[in-house]
Amino acid sequence: MTDEQLAYEIAKGIGMTGVEGGYESVSCSTAGDYPSMGISQWEGLGGRGDTLLSYIDGGQRFAGRTYSDICNSGELGQLKALLDSPQGQEAQNQILAADCLAMYVPALKCVPNLDDSRCFIYAGVWCPTSHDVVRRFLTNRAERCNLRSLEAMKNVFKEEYYIAADVGERYALGYANRAENTYQYVAGIDLTTPYGVPVYGEGPFGR
Repeated sequence: MTDEQLAYEIAKGIGMTGVEGGYESVSCSTAGDYPSMGISQWEGLGGRGDTLLSYIDGGQRFAGRTYSDICNSGELGQLKALLDSPQGQEAQNQILAADCLAMYVPALKCVPNLDDSRCFIYAGVWCPTSHDVVRRFLTNRAERCNLRSLEAMKNVFKEEYYIAADVGERYALGYANRAENTYQYVAGIDLTTPYGVPVYGEGPFGR
């Protein structure tokens, strides 16, 4: 897969697993009275959230408005539906893919032996936690963990990532659930039809 294809599938995985929020997510930003939207929590009122809205038919009606205004006008449900529409989802995937191509893919390309497409995508879905932490985490384990095995990737994230991320024992179960959910998603996606990647479990690398 090309870097652009990997970036697109990572972005799609972040959206489908909901690790940063669902496509329809809208909340009030912790930094001010403006909406935080979608799978990457883009912020509106002049921020990147307004750029996202400009790519969706009907989105301009919500651009430049405060969260309170949208909420008090009774239009919050309409904004959520717009973001969750096929066009809204595709716009989010494309914008996040550009971010993944600029940050996540270059970071993961530095990891030894991370050359299996599914394993690369799996690692990419973890990158919103910190792509630098993910890069160091995998690089430090490259000699003792088969980074060409999706199951091995799942296990190492499940058992050790909370330690590397320095978030404390109380987050261990949450990260373990995230590791399993991300594994189920990546193992089930079709990379064969669009990209010619072998069916999961039938590729050249160990599983």
